[in-house]
Amino acid sequence: MKSILTCTLAALMLLARPVMGQTDVAALETAIHAKAFGLRGYPADAVVTYTWFDGKLVPDTLTMHGIGAFFPDTVRQKGSKILIEGQFETLVRAAGKIAPMDKLPMRLEIDMQKAPPATVLPQLQAQLFFPSLGEALKSLPPYVADMLPFPIDAKLQPPCNCVHVLQDGKWIDVDGSNPNLVPPGFTKMVPNPALDQMAIDAKVSGTITFIYQVSDMGRVDELWLAKPLAANLDESAAKTCREDMFKSATLNGKSVGAVLLRTIPVN
Repeated sequence: MKSILTCTLAALMLLARPVMGQTDVAALETAIHAKAFGLRGYPADAVVTYTWFDGKLVPDTLTMHGIGAFFPDTVRQKGSKILIEGQFETLVRAAGKIAPMDKLPMRLEIDMQKAPPATVLPQLQAQLFFPSLGEALKSLPPYVADMLPFPIDAKLQPPCNCVHVLQDGKWIDVDGSNPNLVPPGFTKMVPNPALDQMAIDAKVSGTITFIYQVSDMGRVDELWLAKPLAANLDESAAKTCREDMFKSATLNGKSVGAVLLRTIPVN
């Protein structure tokens, strides 16, 4: 299995070799067109917006994160904005391989503010994308690294019976049977009444799985799309899940951040 995964990643990494020094949108489009990139910050929204500030890209708030391959198609400038449009494929594990699922349209919008394009454009590729998809996978946050890419054809089997806990600013694994650990729990789970009708219209059924990063205050700090189903359904479900409320996890009587899963059936 390891050799299969390595070969798959190697092929994808060859597509994403960076070409630096683009000074106009045409040169940037030529450099990145149809290649596979891992997006820094792991956005999975259909439209991802950024602001150029003090020489860096600052991403706006996301509905959900995800691990996937972004294939840019076009790059154009519209006023003070650079628009990069392409296709996004969520990466999953299927039959022992890392495979793409559901190619969906995605647009990256970069507001340059008052910075000149000649300053912003040469830096965009490096600031938007990891050097390769392999690097994107290796750089996943520790609280999702053992779950993503998600196994689409089997139930998730964690490497340990543990809970990912954020304690004193560091992620640690705590044995799930530890009597001093109380995992996070839902205090309000928002239903998804609109999803079933959307599924009927799209002629799909199945499940959507999200990974929640719950803060020590019981808020959703991050929401990761682990197992997609269909474009509009995934993002609508994510917006609903953002409204869920939790009782925070506790470790030794102290509230801590933690991770949990929610699988949403769609009929």
